[in-house]
Amino acid sequence: MAEELTLTAWFHPTMKAPFPFDPKAFPFKVPGNTTVMSLMERVEALVEAQGAQSGKAVQMQIQVLWNLKNSAKALSPSEALSGHFQSGDSFGVYGDIIEAPHREPAIPEENKLPVTILTGFLGAGKTTLLNYILQEQREKKIAIIENEFGEISIDDALLKQDKLALAEKVIVMDNGCMCCTVRGDLQSGLEQILGEIKKGSKIDQIMIETTGMADPVPIVRTFMTNPDLCRQLRLDGVITVADAKHIIGRLDDKVEEGKVNEAYQQVAFCDKLLLNKLDLVSPETAITVKDRLRKINAYAKILPAVKGRVKMEELTNLRAHDMSNFINADIEKEAENVEVAHGSGHGGHGGHGGHGGHDSHGHDGHGHNADCKEDHGHGGHGSGHGHGHKDSHGHVTKKSRHDSRVNSMALVKEGEILPNKLGPFMQSLGTLKPEQGVIFRIKGILAIRGHPFKHVFHAVMDVSDEDDVGPWAEGEKRVTKMVFIGKDLDKEFIRKGFEAIFAQ
Repeated sequence: MAEELTLTAWFHPTMKAPFPFDPKAFPFKVPGNTTVMSLMERVEALVEAQGAQSGKAVQMQIQVLWNLKNSAKALSPSEALSGHFQSGDSFGVYGDIIEAPHREPAIPEENKLPVTILTGFLGAGKTTLLNYILQEQREKKIAIIENEFGEISIDDALLKQDKLALAEKVIVMDNGCMCCTVRGDLQSGLEQILGEIKKGSKIDQIMIETTGMADPVPIVRTFMTNPDLCRQLRLDGVITVADAKHIIGRLDDKVEEGKVNEAYQQVAFCDKLLLNKLDLVSPETAITVKDRLRKINAYAKILPAVKGRVKMEELTNLRAHDMSNFINADIEKEAENVEVAHGSGHGGHGGHGGHGGHDSHGHDGHGHNADCKEDHGHGGHGSGHGHGHKDSHGHVTKKSRHDSRVNSMALVKEGEILPNKLGPFMQSLGTLKPEQGVIFRIKGILAIRGHPFKHVFHAVMDVSDEDDVGPWAEGEKRVTKMVFIGKDLDKEFIRKGFEAIFAQ
């Protein structure tokens, strides 16, 4: 167990906070193996929190930290405190304290307008499902965005109007729902819906219907990289409609080099899956199809359906992309390949990341997220999940949980992650060789040494986001959980890399 140090901060005289603040009143108790960078972050977080309490929102960035006993040497951010301090020492800091730019009060994630992506191959039953929602649904007012022209128009079926006349327009229906057919930029359609809400229209949810050939990843990326959208909206989840009779054929379609199999992407990236048209197949076929879908995605809830009829509550409040909700769910619960790495896997949460960053590369800056996790300069996830692995799907074969190749897996380990090892591990996942598979998505809750907060991480292909979601309770076991969804994953490579980032 590392020796605990009690250290007191001293601010350079040029650093003036716009509110009364005496750093000596806030001694820091930290393990000796805590890095200088982590101590910097704790000081920054303290000052920003005190500013918020005093009504003066500030941002702080420390560039230099040193031991007052040795003012000739600035300390390396990656070094451990124990090499430079004894308990009772004081440390000096120099940096910037600036008033934070004014912004509208942040809307809590659970209060934002939820957006659901509805996808599935042509003929799977998306339009039938949407007609069911719009005709039968009365409790919630739902806006439907058709992001491109499909073969059958919901607007034609319900409103008896010309399809082309509805392009780029928002139509309010008799039941209070809306249809918005968007030609081109998805963001413009979302902004039109928000404009109607400002005018007084009541909308409880937005559903985006993709065309049958659509890969859902670009839509997910739109939300993960657009702070303006997610100040008012939250991506609630991806729902895929799968045709029980034809989905396996679509999964086995050969694709050109460099292209993706859209049906595979739709299954792999979804958070909930409707196994539709069950009345057209035998029980044996339905079982085979279900097992094939589960092999691709071990975490999405699979619902049986005929003509898209499922309980409405199954289509709402998924919160699958809300990182603040990760700690409320057992993210590894449905995994067929869960490993408890050496050590206990009980009683806590863990994650995967640093602080900040959309579409970030590396893990060696530091900053703090606010309002849709806008990046203030902290590194994050390594680049490039998902380049260049050919599709090769055989027929269903049961794999044991100990097989070396998997499409989904979860890892759980009690202990603390070493910050200096986390970045290289994440970069290794972003640059897998083709024979090591392709990672599509990562969700994690991390316990990072020297960091008092549970840290969550979410990556979809080459875009990532991360944030802190609350402190570790006194005496709570620090457990890290990470979930990986991909294709032909080299399980042993990922597991060994995961175990290597923990303090021994």
